Amino acid sequence: MQSYSTAINNNVNTIWLLDISSNSQNILDALEQIPSSINHIKTFENIIGCEQFIRSLSDDDCIVFIADVPLGQQIIPRIHQLQQVLAIYIYSTEIQSNESWFRQFRKFRGICSQLNQLATSIPSRYRRRPRRETDDLFSFDILSTDDNQEKSTAELDGHFIHSQLLIEALQKMKSTSTAIEEFIRFCQDQKDIKDQNCYLKLVHEFQNEYSSDKSVWWYTRDSFVYRMLNKALRVQNIDVLFVFRFFLRDIAQQLKENQWSSPGYVYRGQSLSKYELKRLQQSVGKLVSINSLLSTTRYRDVAEVYVGNTEGLEKVLFIIYVNPLIDGIKPFADITFLSDFPQEGEILFMLGSIFQIESVQIGEYRVWLIELKLCSDHDEALKTIFNYLRRESSRCELDLLALGNLLHDMGKFEDSKNYYNRCLKLLPPNDHVWKPYCYYLLGLVATENGDDKCALDLLSKSLNIRRQTLKSSDPSIADTLTAIARVHYNSCNFGQALQLYREALAIFQQAFGDDDLTSAMTYTNIGVVCKEQKLYFDALNYHEKAREIRLKNLPPGHFRFGTSWNNMGEVYQRLGEYGTALKYYKRALEIYKRSLPPEHIEIAIVLVNKGSIKEEKVDLRTALPFYKQALNICLRM
Repeated sequence: MQSYSTAINNNVNTIWLLDISSNSQNILDALEQIPSSINHIKTFENIIGCEQFIRSLSDDDCIVFIADVPLGQQIIPRIHQLQQVLAIYIYSTEIQSNESWFRQFRKFRGICSQLNQLATSIPSRYRRRPRRETDDLFSFDILSTDDNQEKSTAELDGHFIHSQLLIEALQKMKSTSTAIEEFIRFCQDQKDIKDQNCYLKLVHEFQNEYSSDKSVWWYTRDSFVYRMLNKALRVQNIDVLFVFRFFLRDIAQQLKENQWSSPGYVYRGQSLSKYELKRLQQSVGKLVSINSLLSTTRYRDVAEVYVGNTEGLEKVLFIIYVNPLIDGIKPFADITFLSDFPQEGEILFMLGSIFQIESVQIGEYRVWLIELKLCSDHDEALKTIFNYLRRESSRCELDLLALGNLLHDMGKFEDSKNYYNRCLKLLPPNDHVWKPYCYYLLGLVATENGDDKCALDLLSKSLNIRRQTLKSSDPSIADTLTAIARVHYNSCNFGQALQLYREALAIFQQAFGDDDLTSAMTYTNIGVVCKEQKLYFDALNYHEKAREIRLKNLPPGHFRFGTSWNNMGEVYQRLGEYGTALKYYKRALEIYKRSLPPEHIEIAIVLVNKGSIKEEKVDLRTALPFYKQALNICLRM
């Protein structure tokens, strides 16, 4: 029999092995219905020739295999394990009597009695977007939850929180006429991409043809957009994500406009490392945030194709229950009519979507089945801390400064410095509101980086402008005095530092009263200076005052409670009360690990403090691991 062929498409082949002697016309009629967009088709009625052809294909080729019952029972045991075989279907009018035998094979997808369905709808599902393992990996953060609100909020994971806030900050940035131009310039500057001519041609096409209603289409297309964005999300490259900000906002809007409306299940096949799988196994009942756009499908058999067969990676099938009626969920939509690959039945979730891990179990053929349920950040474990941090981040009206402040809170000081400088360059020369604020923020970064001279220069600029344009009782002046005091503290000018802190405290108390967080921070700073002046009981008194104010103003688990415990621990260490000091360091570290990113300098400081106690007790073997952990954090910052 001659083979019937259409154009080869994305290395996915559909192979038919059928006895056509009795109904050849029906089969040929079905083949004639195949549209030109469907994958390469070959038909066989000879088992030997069919198997030889399959084995001759390269590992990059993929097969959807369709056979009748007698021929399928002979060949499937011999070809089932071949890497090229994605899925197996059987043509039979007697579905129930034949299905049980084929169920023993993992790649078996079902029995179909309709030739036209075999010829069109089933093969079309496997017209796949070309994807490499590294393109399709995604990162995730896991959050502990508990029925007790105070406990669960205290156990928030810092990376989880700040990843969510970073996503929100990028999406909220106002649209500008230059955003796409900036994106194009960035893309044109990438010189390390192979096949520059093809790449630049696509960049030029994007420049000329992109519009907000095509954002999903561009994301699903096999192009630099998909790969560049996914990589940036995976490693959290801030500069790349920043130039993609308009694109992320457009995708979110398209998903909202096409929000999926009914509860149901979607699926995703994925290869995971053993470490990632273990994290999920140990986190059943917890929340997981996906730090990328999450592609899923309505079709379980399509998802199973993507479970992978890569050595060293685990095969995983995510089974996800979604209810679009839940308040506060990130948008997700059926993008069949928006996608460059409509055959996949793709359901796309906005990055930052939150799910609860329901179960992790091993299934047939060593495929792990992970059941998830879509959740929202209105969960009681999240609401309190998120609402507080959102209020904090919304205080700044300028997008670049708001993003810089968030990055500063995450301990990404160089990244925050870049955005403060960008904002400073955009301000008019006669600006007296935001320019001193930029100098102030840049001074804080210089202080964090240990450049006291640069910090003092920048903060002095800020103070001079503010004193010329504001009342002497304005809290902004107190902010700057506090920052300058810290520089003097770092230079061991403790008397000067204490004088400036007390001057700032008087302004804060006049403006906000005695129980404001600004007073708490100033009490903390005064306590730190008192410790260096060996006024240990005065120091403890100031730190306790600060903690009491924080209890009145902050949600449980806020990282500033870690600040209180660490500072008290340092005082007790100076007093030689090592047991009490270690107890407070432990509390501080627990809070920091759950409220700050894992590479934050505050975590390193507590680790150094714990190590120094062990060193003072001449327990060098125990001290060394703490110092190594702290060093690793500093090297990764």
